[in-house]
Amino acid sequence: MCLVSVAVITYNMEKYLRPLLDSILSQKTDFEYEIVICDDCSPDGSSAVIDEYRDRYPGIIRHIVREKNVGGSRNMYGVMRECRGKYIAILEGDDFWDDENKLSYQVSFLESHPEYIGMTCNSYCEHGEIPTSDTLMRNRTEPKVFTIDDFTSSRYFRDRLPSSTDTWVFRNIFKEYPDEDFSLFYDAHPMIWDQPLILILYGKGKVYADPKVVSHHRSVTKKDGTNYQSLIKQKNVLYGDSCMYKIMEEYISSVLHKRIGKFRYQRGDTWIDAMFRAMLTKKDEDREIEKKIRKDQKNKIMLTGMFIAKSCNIILRKMHLIK
Repeated sequence: MCLVSVAVITYNMEKYLRPLLDSILSQKTDFEYEIVICDDCSPDGSSAVIDEYRDRYPGIIRHIVREKNVGGSRNMYGVMRECRGKYIAILEGDDFWDDENKLSYQVSFLESHPEYIGMTCNSYCEHGEIPTSDTLMRNRTEPKVFTIDDFTSSRYFRDRLPSSTDTWVFRNIFKEYPDEDFSLFYDAHPMIWDQPLILILYGKGKVYADPKVVSHHRSVTKKDGTNYQSLIKQKNVLYGDSCMYKIMEEYISSVLHKRIGKFRYQRGDTWIDAMFRAMLTKKDEDREIEKKIRKDQKNKIMLTGMFIAKSCNIILRKMHLIK
């Protein structure tokens, strides 16, 4: 029985797959692990690369084959459902680990600290094709413990997540809670699954964030790129984001029975972004998205107040009265 399952998803990442898989296979452990990988019907040669490595490492790599593209969230959910290990580690198609003791370090911590549902570390953030070691995802020098309160009391993405997903190792909740409904994972958003997943994990326990740097996280934006960062630049995805926040609000309230806190402002911030985008582009599509987000938000007074505050902040910044 393997102790750790490494869940890997990829789409159009053929040129990154060998470094990714090599970084996993170079791990030094005294326990068995498996790699469960699924390519989401890429038009490139990703599947052939996976088959090549599966044939070389038949006892380690399991290739989950899809007949049609399902999107990032359903793809990752399906892979995690196939994981047999006590713990699940995550790695996406363009990221890679650069610490050969990463898995041993994190699993050792979780084995001796049952009070934590998961553990994360730090990583370098790559904005280009060539890996560097000068930009950290989190400027953290001391460990930090994350709980559901961090999610519900924060309006900002970086403050809700303990670190980038390429460093996450957590207890296999799909094995521990086989009958529980985890559809939030893919219902919230077809492409964004890290926020729903961390919300589910926070509902089970605390997450320990270690400042140790163990990997490289790529966040490359291209004009014609297929990753989500590139798609954000290409088209207006704000309505999908707003729907995701609404679904997560409902999960926090009805499933976790927690107060939403400052998290409810996230949809207001999304509406403001949509409003300014519509004003800037003057496109009918952007206007319709702004209207849909506004209609979906019950507290119109809050939206008005947030819009005024944001506008005043922008004016003061342009006048150099505030930084």
